[in-house]
Amino acid sequence: MEGGIEPASTELIARLWEEQWGLPNISVRRQYMPTDVEGLAWRAGDGNEIGLVTWAVDGDRAEIVSVQAQEPGRRIGSRLMDAAEEELRRRGVKTVHLVTTNDNHRAHSFYLRRGYRLVRLHLDAMDRVRQAKPQVPLIGNDGIPLRDMWELEREL
Repeated sequence: MEGGIEPASTELIARLWEEQWGLPNISVRRQYMPTDVEGLAWRAGDGNEIGLVTWAVDGDRAEIVSVQAQEPGRRIGSRLMDAAEEELRRRGVKTVHLVTTNDNHRAHSFYLRRGYRLVRLHLDAMDRVRQAKPQVPLIGNDGIPLRDMWELEREL
């Protein structure tokens, strides 16, 4: 597979987040703007960005803020997560956590296979997200009501 991983610029993060979700990126503990995070991008052989992982470090803990892979099934998300987790380990991070929505079965499977565990369920968290981003739909993937955030965690 052609392509590779490189540091993601703030401008790239802003563009990809805006295209995918809009700004800000809202987690359970805080809202993130592109200037609040670091990241890695997967750039295809033709120069197009087709994947992104971003994180924020707080001492020996980090939050994975976003993972995007534009071409599912090519292991781009896995490669980006491997690289991000290795970078976080190198920086002394011991615990990584992230959130995903209750309707995102693909993400649940992806993270559980990687050793993440469900540590908290934030009921009705999407109501808070909709206060900042009213365009977030009430119904998510597979016709599932988009209500809750699942917080997952892994020791590095």
